[in-house]
Amino acid sequence: MEDLTHAAIEAALKVGVSFVDIRIENTESTIIEISDGVTKQSIESRLKGAGIRAFVDGAWAFAQTTDLTIEGMRATGESVAKLAMATRKQVREKFDIDGPTFKDKVHFRVRKHLKDVPFDDKIAFAMMIDKQAREYDSRIVNTRTIYGDTWTELYIANSLGTSIYIENSLPRIISFTTAKDGTNRQRGYRSVGVRGGFEEMESEKPQHIGEESAKLVISLLDSIAVKGGTYDVIMDPVFNGVMVHEAFGHACEADNWPAHTTVLEDKIGEQVGPEEMNLSDDPTLKGERGSFEYDWEGTKTRKRILVKDGVLNELLHSLETSSRLGMEPNGAARCQSFKFPPIPRMSNTFMEPGDWDVDEMIQDMKNGILLCDFNYGYTEPSKGQFMFQANYGYLIENGEKTRMVRDVSLAGQILEVLPKIDAIGNDFQMDPGTCGKSGQGVPDMTGGPHARIRNVPVGGM
Repeated sequence: MEDLTHAAIEAALKVGVSFVDIRIENTESTIIEISDGVTKQSIESRLKGAGIRAFVDGAWAFAQTTDLTIEGMRATGESVAKLAMATRKQVREKFDIDGPTFKDKVHFRVRKHLKDVPFDDKIAFAMMIDKQAREYDSRIVNTRTIYGDTWTELYIANSLGTSIYIENSLPRIISFTTAKDGTNRQRGYRSVGVRGGFEEMESEKPQHIGEESAKLVISLLDSIAVKGGTYDVIMDPVFNGVMVHEAFGHACEADNWPAHTTVLEDKIGEQVGPEEMNLSDDPTLKGERGSFEYDWEGTKTRKRILVKDGVLNELLHSLETSSRLGMEPNGAARCQSFKFPPIPRMSNTFMEPGDWDVDEMIQDMKNGILLCDFNYGYTEPSKGQFMFQANYGYLIENGEKTRMVRDVSLAGQILEVLPKIDAIGNDFQMDPGTCGKSGQGVPDMTGGPHARIRNVPVGGM
C-alpha cells in the first residue's frame, strides 16, 4: 500500500498543495434480512478503493478511485490537487493543516473470523432468531430480523508522514416484532452489536434476542398511554445515552464551531450541567461497536471527556477543526467509507456513572415516569432543542414502579434540561447503533446509567 499512497501524495504535492491524505479501504460485508420466516435479502458484498484529499490555503478537494494501481493513484492525486488549487481563491478563511504523525499496524484478533463463517450458518442464525420471535406468542403478527457484519482493512497515509494500517470486525443482530390484540397494535425491537468475531453472536444475549424482542412487544399490549404534562422523570441507560448523543454529543462535534451551528459555541469552560455530571466519548473501550485505535485521518484515539464536573471540557476534532481552532486533535475524524471525506464524529458516547442506587432513586422521587429505550425523535444542535420518544416506560407512584406506559416522550432545550439532573445512578449499560450525519452512517454505541431529571415537559396522548 505504501507505494500507492506515495505515488498519489507525491503527484499532488508537485501541483502545489500543502497537505494530502489518503484512505485505502477493503471492506467485506454481509446483510441478511428475514421477515416472517422468509428471506427478503441475502447479500455478500465487497467495497475496495481509495479516497484522496488535497488541501491548500483553506481549500479542500476530494476524489475517490477504484483504480488501485500506481498510475491510477498518481492520476487521482494530481487531479484532486488541481481542483484544490482552482478553488483556493474562493475560501474566506485561510489556515494550515497540522497535527502529530503516527506509524503503526494494528491487527484485530478474533476467535471466529467473519470471513470463515459459511453464509448458510449466518442465515441459519438469523432464521433461528426470527423463529424465536414468531413463535413466542400467537399475538405476534409480524417479525423482521436483520443480521449484518463488516470486516474492514484500512490503510491511511498523509503528507505529514502518517502511515497506519488498522482492521475492524463488526457483527450485529436486530429483531423487530409487531404484536396485535384487537385494534391495539404495538411494535418493539432488541439489538446486539459488538466489535469482535462471530463468536460474539454465539454468546447468551444475541442467541435469545428474538425472544426478548417478542417479550417486550407482548408486554406493550397491556401498557397504557400517558397524559402529557410536567413530570419528574428517570431515564434508563438507553434513553439517557440517546439524549447525551443526539442532543449534546452532536453539538460537541467541532465542525459546528466554524459554521456557528452549535448551541455550545463560546461555552468551553462554562457550566452546562450539575457538578456531578460527566459526559464522555471513548473509542478505546474494548469490544464496543464504536471503538477503533486510529481515526480515519490516522490520528491515535483517546478518551474524550466532553463534560467534566458539569463544565464543557473539550470537543470532538478532525485535523481541520483542531488546526482552525488551535486545539489538540483527538482522533474523532470518521467517514462511512473511502467514498466520503472524514468529519468529526462520536464513537462510544455516554454519561459516566454516579453514586445513586436505582431503587433508592425511584423511592426518593415518589411520583413520576421511568423512560425506557428509544423509539424516535429529532434534535436541532444549533438551538439545542430536542424531542425523544421512549419505546416504553413505567409510572412511578408513591416511590414504586407500577404500570407500563407507552406513547411517552421528553422534550426541551438541552442546556435547560441538563441542569435539572439531580441524581445519577451507579449502574451502566451501552446500546449499539448507527449514527447519521451529512449523509454518512458510522457505527456507534450510546449509554450510561439511570439518571433523574426534575420538572420537565413530557408528551403523551
